[in-house]
Amino acid sequence: MAPLQVYYSGLLFAPERSLIRAGYIEKVPCISLQPRVVDVWSSLIQTLEGHTDEVFSAVFSRDGKLVASASGDKTVRLWDISTGKQCGVFEGHTERVYSVVFSPDEKLVVSASDKTVRL
Repeated sequence: MAPLQVYYSGLLFAPERSLIRAGYIEKVPCISLQPRVVDVWSSLIQTLEGHTDEVFSAVFSRDGKLVASASGDKTVRLWDISTGKQCGVFEGHTERVYSVVFSPDEKLVVSASDKTVRL
């Protein structure tokens, strides 16, 4: 359904030691300049960065679209899973935030610190 070039180009970006590359790379026409690729597939899907101290808790929203994380930097951060971008920062705790959870209806995020619980 698609030109073979589409499949060839995808194969060139497969990791060096992947089964798919090993099984089909000899079928790709001679290409003089191939991209550098990793040796194996990584199990890491995404890294969410932004906290400035340890992360003590992270939880997915019920619909799986957001992650909330609680940190020693006294913040709770919201992350959009589809983009990996931070979409909210909740501040106000005066101590490390150890726990975070979404309410069942997902309208609230509840966080717990040493001395307070915040909604």
